[in-house]
Amino acid sequence: MRELLEKGAEVDAEDGEGRTALSVALAGGKEAAARALLEVGAGVNSGTGRRPLHAAAEKGLVEMVRELVGKDAEVDAEDGEGRTALTVALAFGQEAVARALLEAGAGVNAGTGRRPFHAAAEKGMVEMVRELAGKGAEVDAEDGEGRTALTVALAFGQEAAARALLEAGAGVNAGTGQRPLHAAAMKGMEEMVRELVEKSTEVDAEDGERRTALTVALAFGQEAAARALLEAGAGVNAGTGRRPLHMAAERGLVEMVRELVGKVVDKKLALFERGVLKAGDVLHFVLRGAVLEVALNDSPFEEAFTELPAGVVPLVQLSDSGQKVELCFSAESLQLVQE
Repeated sequence: MRELLEKGAEVDAEDGEGRTALSVALAGGKEAAARALLEVGAGVNSGTGRRPLHAAAEKGLVEMVRELVGKDAEVDAEDGEGRTALTVALAFGQEAVARALLEAGAGVNAGTGRRPFHAAAEKGMVEMVRELAGKGAEVDAEDGEGRTALTVALAFGQEAAARALLEAGAGVNAGTGQRPLHAAAMKGMEEMVRELVEKSTEVDAEDGERRTALTVALAFGQEAAARALLEAGAGVNAGTGRRPLHMAAERGLVEMVRELVGKVVDKKLALFERGVLKAGDVLHFVLRGAVLEVALNDSPFEEAFTELPAGVVPLVQLSDSGQKVELCFSAESLQLVQE
């Protein structure tokens, strides 16, 4: 390498990813090569892609991070994803590097992409979460998907980090994307679901797919979380997207189907299969792991569906449980028998 430099190689030339040789050396953990480049004048802030400081942070090179900062590396510069070196360090679980950057004045709210708080929450770094909160991190700031750090912690099953965020004042209803309650429901975190509901969360709030937390719990087969939500008053007909009953049926959650049908205020729900004859008949279908929705004007069932009573929802969803369901249009009787 020294020979190349002596022959006039451009020390800060970029590769196809906008990285200088210094960034490449650090990304590969080659500290000796990185120091040789620094000795011949490699720029610590050079490169339109990943910066040297980000590369050193990702690899956990604490001393190199201190050295780069000492040479005036821009501590809050962003990479192509809008992340600072602090966020990168936390995203890769490099706690020692993160602390070195904080000592160097790294901003806890810096970055137009993912924030440090979100990265620490995802990794379940409880002490870092507390430290960032203590340094003024915006507890309810959103990431690019409209999620707060609390939602991220729950989405990755990091219960201890989630509790640390709640202690720091994280909003249980905050976020324009996935909500904390939806994330806890998705992961089947029954106790967290109860805790969030107790903190006055909006139990029937919808996510970006217009699903309530109850629908999400059922979509992921989380029956315990679903029951906790029902106990908290979750609406069985709530949501402008997929409904809880549709999702329980699709997943083949037989007991949940029974429970939900029993709670449905308007029991005019029809489940049907290709063998449907005419409106009013008892319908027979096998749960088989597919979702089938036939519109009212779909041939050859148009005539049957036009005779359906007002409010009846034609629907088929189901699982591979090998059970047969017999259900009247009125849904007054629900009977499960083995094939």
